[in-house]
Amino acid sequence: MAEREALRAELGYRPDEQVCIVTVGGSGVGGHLLRRVIAAFPEARERVPGLRMVVVAGPRIDPASLPAADGLEVRAYVHELYRHLAACDLAVVQGGLTTCMELAACGRPFLYFPLRHHFEQSFHVAHRLDRYRAGGRMDYATSTPAAIAAAIAEEIGRPTSYRPVETDGAARAAALIAELL
Repeated sequence: MAEREALRAELGYRPDEQVCIVTVGGSGVGGHLLRRVIAAFPEARERVPGLRMVVVAGPRIDPASLPAADGLEVRAYVHELYRHLAACDLAVVQGGLTTCMELAACGRPFLYFPLRHHFEQSFHVAHRLDRYRAGGRMDYATSTPAAIAAAIAEEIGRPTSYRPVETDGAARAAALIAELL
């Protein structure tokens, strides 16, 4: 806990604010999700006083193309985003494996929206997250801004009880290879 508080202070997050990081990865396909989460921000902020939302547009979405809202931060790029994800009170993400597993490993609450018809996100990532009891899966097609605001208010800062993510993968792989040699 003290490590996370120190990280939050280093990154400029105050102890009295609830921080929600919204990121969709490096492709432009997440622009619609960013816009819908931004549309949810005013209601989410009413439900969560002091809510600070940082939206990461990524390399292919022009931050100027996204709506502005009072109290909303839209950034083109965040250096060492994984550290911000470890420090946040909630993340809203698209559903890629790396980001979701980083959040699960850090024990941070998160909402994820797998891309429809994307096998890895809809099946593999979802199955893996289910095994770890991590994240809250949402459906973009049926999630209105009001539903997203309600989910943000319900999930932000929620204690998690995810299964621990294994950290010995390299050692296990090396042992298997050594058996073959």
